Amino acid sequence: MSILNVEHLTHGFGDRAIFADVSFRLLKGEHIGLVGANGEGKSTFLNIVTGKLMPDEGKIEWAKNVRVGYLDQHTVLEKGMTIRDVLKSAFSYLFELEERMNAICDSLGEASPEEMDTMMEGVGTIQDTLTLHDFYIIDAKVEEVAKALGLLDIGLERDVTDLSGGQRTKVLLAKLLLEKPDILLLDEPTNYLDEEHIAWLKRYLIDYENAFILISHDIPFLNDVINIIYHMENQELNRYVGDYHHFEEVYAVKKAQLEAAYRRQQQEISELKDFVARNKARVSTRNMAMSRWDIKETGQDGRDRACSRTSEAGIQIPIRKNSGKIYF
Repeated sequence: MSILNVEHLTHGFGDRAIFADVSFRLLKGEHIGLVGANGEGKSTFLNIVTGKLMPDEGKIEWAKNVRVGYLDQHTVLEKGMTIRDVLKSAFSYLFELEERMNAICDSLGEASPEEMDTMMEGVGTIQDTLTLHDFYIIDAKVEEVAKALGLLDIGLERDVTDLSGGQRTKVLLAKLLLEKPDILLLDEPTNYLDEEHIAWLKRYLIDYENAFILISHDIPFLNDVINIIYHMENQELNRYVGDYHHFEEVYAVKKAQLEAAYRRQQQEISELKDFVARNKARVSTRNMAMSRWDIKETGQDGRDRACSRTSEAGIQIPIRKNSGKIYF
C-alpha cells in the first residue's frame, strides 16, 4: 500500500534548480534513507512533502487518514510547559477520545434503550482504541522514552524554555517517537545524542513497524536501520533497494559505466574531429596540386588562362597598336 506519492516534482531557488521532474513513492513499512551531497535538497524535499514549502511544479498525495510525524528542530516550545507536559502531549488525541467517551457515559442515564445500544457500541470502540495505543500506561511509556534519550537526567519537571538547543531536540524527538505516527520523517535525529542513546534509537527504528524517511550523516547508523535508499544527485531522485552498503556497490558500478560511456563518446568525437581535419587538408592539397598542374600544362598564369577562356567563349578583345613614337 502506498502511503505517499510524489509525481513530476520540480523545484528551485532563483536560477538554481533543485529537482527536475522527479518522482517518489513510500510504501507501508518501508524504512527509507534519503542520501545525497550537501545542498542537493534533502531537507527541502521533507519541507515540500509536509506542506511547509510549495513546489514549483508537481503533485504530492498522501493516503487518507495517515498520521505524519516530522522532527522539526525549529519547533517553538511554549513557556510554562515542562518536559513531561510536552511528552504527554504526544497522546493528546487519546486524551480527546477519553473526554468523548466520558461525555457519552454521562449521557447514558438520559438515553432510550435504542440510543443506549448505539452509545455503548461507541464507548466500546473508543475503549479498544485507547487500549491498543497503551493509553493506560502513558506515564510508564513517557518515563521509558525519556530515560532512553537521557531526559531523566535533565529532569522531567524542567521548563522547556530553559533548555539548550540540544536538549530541546531530544525532547522533540522523544515526543515524536511517543506519537508513533504512520510515518516518521527524521532529519539528523542522532544530533546531540551520545552512543548509548544512539544505540537505543537504532533498536527502536529497526523494530519500528511503520514507515519512516531518515536523513543522517551517521552512515553506520543509517545502514543498520533502512532497507531502501533514495539518492539525490544532479536534480534527480533514484531508488535503490537494500541498505546503504548495497547502494554504494550498485552506484559505483553505475558510475563506472557512465564514465566509460563518456570516455568512449569523447574518443569518438576526437576521432571524428581528426577525420574531418585530415580530409580538409587532403582537399586543400588536391586543389593546390590541380592548380599547379594547370600552370605546368598550359604555361600560362591565371590571367592568361582567363583571357584564353574568354577567347574560347567567342569574345574579341581589341589589340592596341604602337603609335610609332620612340622615346629616349
